[in-house]
Amino acid sequence: MPLGASVTYGVGSSTGSSYRRDLRDLLVSAANQTVDMVGTRKHGDFADNDVEATSGFAISQIAEAAATAVPRLLPNLVLVDAGTNNCNGGGTVPDAGANVTAMIEEMFLQSPGVTVVLATILGNAVAAQDACRVDINAQYVALVARLRAAGGKVLLVDLRGSEGPITNDLVDGRHPNDVGYRKMAGVWFEGIQQAISQGLVTTAC
Repeated sequence: MPLGASVTYGVGSSTGSSYRRDLRDLLVSAANQTVDMVGTRKHGDFADNDVEATSGFAISQIAEAAATAVPRLLPNLVLVDAGTNNCNGGGTVPDAGANVTAMIEEMFLQSPGVTVVLATILGNAVAAQDACRVDINAQYVALVARLRAAGGKVLLVDLRGSEGPITNDLVDGRHPNDVGYRKMAGVWFEGIQQAISQGLVTTAC
């Protein structure tokens, strides 16, 4: 289940597919893995284009969407990209980590055996918004460490790392272009393979 807001939905993508089509192709062709994306919406120019994402959603709204979709669809793997819209006004979001922790813990209860891959949020061309994102990302690093220490099946991928999109890969300073989305797909792919190698991913219900 790809879960998030406009980036996950595919704003800035010429096909509307976000990272999702490229990621699916990598999982199927490069890793010979069976994939069935799930979500209550569809978007993008490929057949398996189910997604759980709505443009403009902040963390609380993404959590509300997940609270409905996860128990209904019972995904074995959820890819979470949340928090970008919480930073639209700059400043700080001190409860971002706590709110995402609560969302993930709810997923653990709603879909037994689920694995969550959480992404750091992308850079932003507006300095104040980017500083907010850096702060949230630090909270994400800490929350994943806490959940892992407690036995949670969760892993962090770094979309701001050397393999992720750079500012030049953003069409409007915040949403990736096709090159940026391909880079995102690669980061998600490596994270999923890491989760599999660690024995975190189980068969879907």
